[in-house]
Amino acid sequence: MEITLHYPGITHEPTNEDLRDRMRSERNRLLAESDWTQLPDARVDKEAWATYRQELRDATENWEPSFVWIAPSKPF
Repeated sequence: MEITLHYPGITHEPTNEDLRDRMRSERNRLLAESDWTQLPDARVDKEAWATYRQELRDATENWEPSFVWIAPSKPF
């Protein structure tokens, strides 16, 4: 999933740190949206969702700052 990082109201060219912060915010949003998949009674492929969530956590290690972030694909 391609996510374009927007900066409404910013008055300067975003720095690499601005880009990292925004990417982390998007990553954290996706993690929060998938928290329910790890509940004991969730009827999902827990292993697939756990892998997806780990890929989200690992994303900051390999990401080069830019205005686009290719997030991992959610399991079906």
